[in-house]
Amino acid sequence: MRRLLLVVLVLSSVPLIAADTWQYGRIKDVRKSVTTKTKAWVVNTPINEDQITYTISVHVLDKILAGNYELQGEESAPPPEWTANYAVKVQVVGDTMYLRGPTGEAHLRITQRKNAGPMQPLTAEEKKQLAEMEAAPRSLIGFSEDSKTTSTTNPAPEAAPQPPPPPSVGSVTVRSTPYLSEVFVDGDSMGYTPAKINLAPGKHTFRVEKSGYKPWTKEIMITVGSELTLDASLERR
Repeated sequence: MRRLLLVVLVLSSVPLIAADTWQYGRIKDVRKSVTTKTKAWVVNTPINEDQITYTISVHVLDKILAGNYELQGEESAPPPEWTANYAVKVQVVGDTMYLRGPTGEAHLRITQRKNAGPMQPLTAEEKKQLAEMEAAPRSLIGFSEDSKTTSTTNPAPEAAPQPPPPPSVGSVTVRSTPYLSEVFVDGDSMGYTPAKINLAPGKHTFRVEKSGYKPWTKEIMITVGSELTLDASLERR
């Protein structure tokens, strides 16, 4: 009986992310990756298309959840305010993660779950902003056009166009021999070559892999506005 009571007490003290329940979270990281895909060939000339994928990591309780979505149709990029420590509300349903903030919403497919230290508690002002956002119009990201709902009564006035923000990232184009090798940046998969990846300034480790070949690695420094190219030549095992 004492053992059973001890197990119950231990389990009750472990923070869990409850499914179907909105909880507080903080944005940890937002990454954008661009993968170039060939749609068709016209007279031996490839017609390429850039596929943009956003990966968003969120700190919830003592967990880090990472999810991604591809930019398609009328979907938009994450709001520029979504930077490290930005407060949001989080709901997890199976392998799907929903994020809600005062400036937007996101619907992502969870790709990674890992343990972390306790999340920094939200301030009273942050909780107030999240509570007030229920009645405020938000942009939907990661949702298809069919899942959006619009109101025809009392439409909000159109905002004046804002100048584009100055660049805060650098880009790296990764090519490889052989073609279609998987690219990892700091341990996270970024798609397949050829790929154009936008990264925050700082030192980053690139690894290119393909079955039957030895991994290729390189560490480079990214600066704001830089445009670099990496050519990875993989050797057979």
